[in-house]
Amino acid sequence: MQRITLVALTGVLLVGFGAIASADDKADLIERDQAWGAAGTKGDAEAVAELLADSLVSVSGKGVTDKKGELAANEPAPAGTQYEPTDYTVTFLDKDTAIMTHGTKGAEAHYSMHVWSRKSGQWQVVATSTTPVEGK
Repeated sequence: MQRITLVALTGVLLVGFGAIASADDKADLIERDQAWGAAGTKGDAEAVAELLADSLVSVSGKGVTDKKGELAANEPAPAGTQYEPTDYTVTFLDKDTAIMTHGTKGAEAHYSMHVWSRKSGQWQVVATSTTPVEGK
C-alpha cells in the first residue's frame, strides 16, 4: 500500500512540476514574441534573426515566403509606431514545441500563429502565419 501511495505521489509531483515549467516557458515565449515585434518595428534585423529558425516556414497573403529573409530587409516603422499584441494563447505539444496564437492592434492589425521549437535550450520560431484583421 505504501508503495502505491509513493508512486501516486511521485506522479502528482511530476505533473505539478511539468505545469510549473510550462508556465515559465509560456511567459518566456510571450516575452520573446513581444521582443520580436519590438525588434521588427525598430528594423533590428539581427535581433529578429535570433528568434527565427534558419528553416522557418511562413504563410501570409503573399503565399509561402522566406520570412527570415524578408524581415532582414524591413525598414524601421515610422516614429511612434508600437507593437501591440493581444489575446495570447500558448499550447504545448511537448516540452520543446509550442503553438502560439495572438492578435495585434494598430494600423497593420493581424492575427498570428507561431510554432516555437526549443533546441539546445533556445526557443525559435520554426513556422508562422499571419492573417490581416478584416476591415483594417
